[in-house]
Amino acid sequence: MNLKELSRPLTIDDIDFRVQSINAKGYATILAYKDARIDMQRLDQAVGPLNWQRKHELIDGKLFCHVGLYNPETSQWTWKSDVGTESMTEATKGEASDSFKRACFNWGIGRELYDYPIISIKLVEKDEYEVTSGRAKQTWGLRLRDWTWFSQFTDGKISYIACKDTNGKLRFQWGTYVKEETPTPAPKVNPANDPDANPQGVLKKKTDAEIELEALTQEYISVVGKKPTAKMTAEMMREAIDKELNESLSLSLYEQSLVDIKKHTTKDELKQWAMTILGQLKTSDPDNLEAFKNHCNNHALTLKN
Repeated sequence: MNLKELSRPLTIDDIDFRVQSINAKGYATILAYKDARIDMQRLDQAVGPLNWQRKHELIDGKLFCHVGLYNPETSQWTWKSDVGTESMTEATKGEASDSFKRACFNWGIGRELYDYPIISIKLVEKDEYEVTSGRAKQTWGLRLRDWTWFSQFTDGKISYIACKDTNGKLRFQWGTYVKEETPTPAPKVNPANDPDANPQGVLKKKTDAEIELEALTQEYISVVGKKPTAKMTAEMMREAIDKELNESLSLSLYEQSLVDIKKHTTKDELKQWAMTILGQLKTSDPDNLEAFKNHCNNHALTLKN
């Protein structure tokens, strides 16, 4: 049994998002919530499928759920309970599911959802919402399930959340994104570089600092799209990588395309990539369509020369 595992923040893939309300100006308030299946999975992982149970009880006409965890050290069950509310579609089933999810909140599962910021997003009229009889409501064009969501936590609390729509356009951002350090993989030992296997000492074994610098250089090339200059220090490369990652999350599709266009080194590769971006710009940013074409033509001329 690992009770700390119960309160570990849910990943962004475990969370669902839905529209709670839309005001007259087209701003939607988005609600982040968990599904009951996530609670079941977390309970299975933390205490084991045989060490938890649930039961429902009517108290004063309201449906309560009791979630019990078995403590093998005391050979006893510990219970936590909460009441549910009826669903708009299936009253009994919705009330049972809601009471179960609320009881699991008491055990710590998804409790960090209470700390999420207010997610308010400006919708596109007609495409994502419409006003009927003076009341705004979402249309079928608003597909939150297909949007890409990002999140970061610091000491168990939400510190960054953002989302991009199906066209790759940033629609919401809160907090500060911090680049997460990735451990440097252990280098493969080449007998020719191993002093023990190379008694003649033809090649010296690389130091940890040299190996780390090589890994940082490869990361710089991958993120920035070019080799670092000879004068760049490790600290300068890290700053450039962090800046590039932060900017990529806040750029529009058109702005990001102007950065990515330089990464294409052949005309065929440029053409295939440009066709994809043109299709996305026609929907999300038609005003910059001609400007993007001009940038592509200029870059194509550069490749030709």
